Amino acid sequence: MNLVEYLARATEYLDRHGISSPRLNAELLLCHQLGITRLEIYTNFDKPLAEADAGAYRRMLLERAGGRPLQLITGETCFRGLTLEVRPGVFIPRPETEVLVEAALEVLPVEGAGLRVLDLGSGCGNVALSIASERDEAEVTTVEVDQGAVELTRANIEKTGLAGRVTAIAGDLFEPLAPDALFDLIISNPPYVPEGMRESLPAEVADFEPAAALFAGPEGLDVITRIVEGAPARLAPGGWLALEVDESHASSVGSTLESQGWAEVDVLQDLAGRQRVARARRRD
Repeated sequence: MNLVEYLARATEYLDRHGISSPRLNAELLLCHQLGITRLEIYTNFDKPLAEADAGAYRRMLLERAGGRPLQLITGETCFRGLTLEVRPGVFIPRPETEVLVEAALEVLPVEGAGLRVLDLGSGCGNVALSIASERDEAEVTTVEVDQGAVELTRANIEKTGLAGRVTAIAGDLFEPLAPDALFDLIISNPPYVPEGMRESLPAEVADFEPAAALFAGPEGLDVITRIVEGAPARLAPGGWLALEVDESHASSVGSTLESQGWAEVDVLQDLAGRQRVARARRRD
């Protein structure tokens, strides 16, 4: 069979197993195996698939049909134009987190030497690296409690050529920072899923994502509460806080920020219309 014939059968197979966007998944897996672009599949549509490649492709399709995330099969993901390495045990970036980055970029100056950004709970480093790549003057520090995630962030810093402007350190939230360290922006995509939602998560999330990166107490607020409490002491006057939140508690996070005296409190929606990001400014 040629490439397009294999692709058609792969799409049908993934569709039968309930994989969303089966054609795209089939294309991306084939591209990964052959080291080509999606366009090249169709410009070389009559090219036969070598037996070794066909066997590897079938094994990847079997994994995907079993629910293993595409990103863990290919070992990489794209986020805001950056190609980043991903590994088992570290949370895979989701497209909705791009809304969090947008919310931060809206309030960060386009120009200005010495912008200091703190990313709490960096995962693979997607948020920190996006900000550094889109704000040339920003110096970003990431803090992550999981050592495997710290190592992955460091690998992605090197991969993206941002060494020297992004620093990844291990620790629990604000704990490893120097006593006098202040930032113009604190940003975080923390664990925020309420424990009661554990059974309702898709298997692709529940079975393959680390629980520590998902769940944060009965209401999903345990980590967010600690960040909100600790952030004022770590923000420069007028500095900003931006948090990804669950829609079930987004309004309560906004209310808490207002009651604690934060300025310009806003709760922003993602592309699906769900309340997804809480943003506020420390008063001068």
